[in-house]
Amino acid sequence: MRSKLFLALTVCMMAASLIGCSPRDTETMAKAQSALDEGDLDSAAALYDAAIEEGKQLQACYRGKGIALMEKMEYAEAEEAFLKALDSATFIEEKIYRDGMAEDIRRYLASCYIHSGEPEKAILIYDALIDQNDENALLFMERGTAKAAAGDLESAKEDMDKAINMDRMNYERILEIAQTLEKYGGKKIGKGYLEGITASGSGNMDPVLKGKILYFMEDYKGALDLLSSYAAQDESAALIVCRCHIALGDTAAAKEVIDSFGSKADTSAELLNLLGSIYMKQEKYADAAEAFERAVIAAKGTPELQTTLYNRAAAYEYAGDFEKAKELFIDYLNQYSGDEEARRELVFLKTR
Repeated sequence: MRSKLFLALTVCMMAASLIGCSPRDTETMAKAQSALDEGDLDSAAALYDAAIEEGKQLQACYRGKGIALMEKMEYAEAEEAFLKALDSATFIEEKIYRDGMAEDIRRYLASCYIHSGEPEKAILIYDALIDQNDENALLFMERGTAKAAAGDLESAKEDMDKAINMDRMNYERILEIAQTLEKYGGKKIGKGYLEGITASGSGNMDPVLKGKILYFMEDYKGALDLLSSYAAQDESAALIVCRCHIALGDTAAAKEVIDSFGSKADTSAELLNLLGSIYMKQEKYADAAEAFERAVIAAKGTPELQTTLYNRAAAYEYAGDFEKAKELFIDYLNQYSGDEEARRELVFLKTR
């Protein structure tokens, strides 16, 4: 199963802080932002184009268009939009945002470069940003990600060390760093960061976070012992417990945890995606497709939507319903047109 794109999340959180001090959006911009929030990326991009034609707040409009294109995985086009955004700032906007908007856009642009296989360009952006502000842990973390993507794990570790040392008690950030390094072949480094955290100096740590760390460290039994009593009431704990059961080869136990939520599971795209994954492992592909259908409903307007739509199409393919799978991959690519993996699946299905 594919996983949701990682990198842009911290950038998005930082960018949200700009909204409160921004000039008033035009009606077209407001519609574009609403479409973006709802995950209607084609409409968002088209509405931002219409807003650009209106000639107002071009920096914000190009930025919004870039975000929509980035979510569509059209990274080259997104890069172009972000570059235009940087060139479009007026004197008044620069004074209002105090360069915060420009930094935000550069971070989005750097994320695009990483996703499009040009991490060296991202590193140059982060070098310049860190020269201006060497006290922002997220900038070091993001540059470390770019260096890891470029294959330089040793240099990436140096940046991640700096990010961690700025807030050594931020265990959630340390785990996120470890997970990032794992994506680029640096799981051993990530484990080194986390070793000992659960054993000492973490008495007040949230048990779910501790369970996530134990899961990353592949201490599945330890995570189960810690979180099994929470799983019936806490969805986050249930997700970890299920993943531990799956890692230990006990898909039946994982399904029992999800079943214990009853109809409440229908409101959780994550639980339903996991249920679909369990059925896939059990080779019950029709049941998996049905679970992903339910997950699509729950995922509307959430970050889980892309993963869920892809999983649903793949489940129908494995179930042997190639016409339905082809239809769903076409629909998926209408929304996420830059996904080369999905495009390859569609080419395969057209031969069936």
